[in-house]
Amino acid sequence: MRGGLAAMFLMTGVAHFVGLRAEMVSMVPPGLPAPELLVTVTGVLELAGAAGLLFRRTAPLAATCLGLLLVAMFPANVHAARAGITTAPGDALLPRTLMQVVFVAACAAIPVRYWRRPGSNE
Repeated sequence: MRGGLAAMFLMTGVAHFVGLRAEMVSMVPPGLPAPELLVTVTGVLELAGAAGLLFRRTAPLAATCLGLLLVAMFPANVHAARAGITTAPGDALLPRTLMQVVFVAACAAIPVRYWRRPGSNE
C-alpha cells in the first residue's frame, strides 16, 4: 500500500509543476491568498510525503500528514467540481469525493498498521 500511495502522490506532486499546473492553480478556491504559491507548497508536500512513504521509519508520519493534506485540499476539489474545472474524466463532485475517501482511508491504514504491529512493518 505504501508503494501505491507513494506512486500516486509522486504523480500528483509532479503535476503541480508540470502539465496540470494551470488547472491546479485555477482549482484553488477564491479567497485563498497566493494560489500559485499554494499549489507549489502542496506539490512539494506531496513529493516529500511520497518519499517519506518509502521508508518504514517515516511512513506512519508521512501517511498521517498526507491524509491531513488531502482533507485540507478537499475544498479545492469541491470548488473545481462546481466550477467545471476538469483535469481527468470523472471529475464530478461525487467521484472526486469517493476517490478522496479511498486515499484518506489508505493513508490512515498505514499508521494504524504500525501502531498495532510495530515489529512487522513491511
